[in-house]
Amino acid sequence: MYPPGIAFHPYLPERLGFSRLVKLMSPKLDRVLRTTDRYTLAPRRNRVTLWREAGRILDRGVPGDFIEIGVHRGGTAGVLAHLLKGTGRTLHLFDRWGDLPEPTAKDGFRAEEYRRDRIPDKLADLRDRPPLPDAKQLIHRHLNFPESQTRYWEGWYSDTFPAYDGDGVAFASVDCDYYESVRDSLAFLAPLLALGATIVLDDYSTWPGAKAAADDWLSGRDARLYLMPTGPAVIRL
Repeated sequence: MYPPGIAFHPYLPERLGFSRLVKLMSPKLDRVLRTTDRYTLAPRRNRVTLWREAGRILDRGVPGDFIEIGVHRGGTAGVLAHLLKGTGRTLHLFDRWGDLPEPTAKDGFRAEEYRRDRIPDKLADLRDRPPLPDAKQLIHRHLNFPESQTRYWEGWYSDTFPAYDGDGVAFASVDCDYYESVRDSLAFLAPLLALGATIVLDDYSTWPGAKAAADDWLSGRDARLYLMPTGPAVIRL
């Protein structure tokens, strides 16, 4: 099993050589990144990781649908939607779209920092600019991904995960920050994952709770975790 490649040079600034290299090496990927830029907080290099890992799943023919947990305005989901066009696979999108859970002590120093400095502003932004319409606009209008291949699971994970009635899962993107959210997401995915499936966990290096939840889940499990230089972790089964 080969480890994931680095998205070009790990320290090449995105606004200088990195973006130029993307444009030269893959005009298609460059278009997708430019289209999704205003719909996400995920840096381009992290979206390249999603593109590469999801494409690898399709190239290998791993069976199953694609899932994203933690969608917000749809920028990273848009990367997956573009890759899935013409495949007949369904893209399942899970988010509360309008509210945030409270962090816990498991989230370490980030919990108090996030609660004090960012949650009030973020909640106000969610009220003033609802994110779900933006996600749908990006995925269906700008990227032309069929609505018939998209399922939006709106609500708290404790309500939407038990209601899931889709197929098995070949690829999952998990970007939900908190220990409890990541823990519940991985528990939900575990029985659905196909042999050879991949999970990209965006917050592994930046949120202590996300790392703790992933490490707990991986303990005793036959899977490999690869840490990307820009923060996400790739988990391959």
